[in-house]
Amino acid sequence: MFKSVYVAAVFGLLLAADSGCKKKDTETEQPEDVAAAEPKKRGVSESNEDNMISSGTTPSESGDVAPATTDMDAAVAKEDDKRKPEIKEVCKKKTTGKGKAKKTETLCEMVDSNPKLSASIGIASLTKGFEWGMSPDAVLAKLGESINKSFDDQLKETKVPAEQDRIRKERNEYLNELKKGNVKFTGNAKHKWGVSLIQYEFADDANEEMLWIKEGAKLRKFYFFKDGALWKIVYAFNKEKWPDKDYTSVVDNSFKKWFGVSPQAKTKQDPKTAAPLLRYHEWLGEKNEKVRSFDLTEVHGIIMIAVIDGNAEASIGERLPNVKGEHSFGGDVGDVLGGSDVAYDENGKIVEGPKKPAS
Repeated sequence: MFKSVYVAAVFGLLLAADSGCKKKDTETEQPEDVAAAEPKKRGVSESNEDNMISSGTTPSESGDVAPATTDMDAAVAKEDDKRKPEIKEVCKKKTTGKGKAKKTETLCEMVDSNPKLSASIGIASLTKGFEWGMSPDAVLAKLGESINKSFDDQLKETKVPAEQDRIRKERNEYLNELKKGNVKFTGNAKHKWGVSLIQYEFADDANEEMLWIKEGAKLRKFYFFKDGALWKIVYAFNKEKWPDKDYTSVVDNSFKKWFGVSPQAKTKQDPKTAAPLLRYHEWLGEKNEKVRSFDLTEVHGIIMIAVIDGNAEASIGERLPNVKGEHSFGGDVGDVLGGSDVAYDENGKIVEGPKKPAS
């Protein structure tokens, strides 16, 4: 996947970034939801989630370089139309009522002739440059490569020494901060991710870790690893990416264009009360890769996409994001939605650590 020489070269750049731009601020492990107010800084460290990578950069067009920005509309538009399955409108007549109240209407919907191929094409566009099973070092190197490519392009556009120095310094800051996004999920680390939007995406003390970055002001990316192998990528889009659109409109106008018009609408229920806990859409690809989309606008102000290696998930287990805080939960909710170090009080509010009995 990556030659050792290549990885060593990229990490040489990262080490150079350390020597070129040392910061006084210490690394923390505190996500956005619980971060204390601090002076604004550039970067991806957990204490600085609001101000990670402050602006997007130009996507790379060459080879398998990971794009520096996520522009799925442009990526899908570049796909060869001959590869895309045929989409047809299929209409059916539906009769309701009896006697004089009997009524027949025509219902039409768009049908994908090969929904798995459509999903695979979209997933490949979204995850360009990354493969399942990649190590954290390999993903870090790929992310560093896209950052370097972006800043190299900027350096070519100016001959002013002062401007070149500024660009090099900014690149070093990006690379230096990139390493701070590596989080190992161990209980003794006392991290706060158990009360964040990804609280159900990992398990402590199970040889799991993640890398995360922020892309502009409207997207965070989380790369999850089990036993040193990449198996899931989560994209958390700020709802302001689609101003004046609700989740249903985003699915219809964007996600169905990216991954196909025929997703499955799914629901997770409380196993005791049968109350719906979470509704979401799922697309299945040709190699058992999956895409799921979630409406988390009420809880976290985001719309989430999770891209998953279905083969790895079969052994790890299905993990779904946080549910709405106003629900009343049965005791088996944690089993339904995945392991976490988070408990809920009787009002369904998130509390840190085990639930304490009422005094």
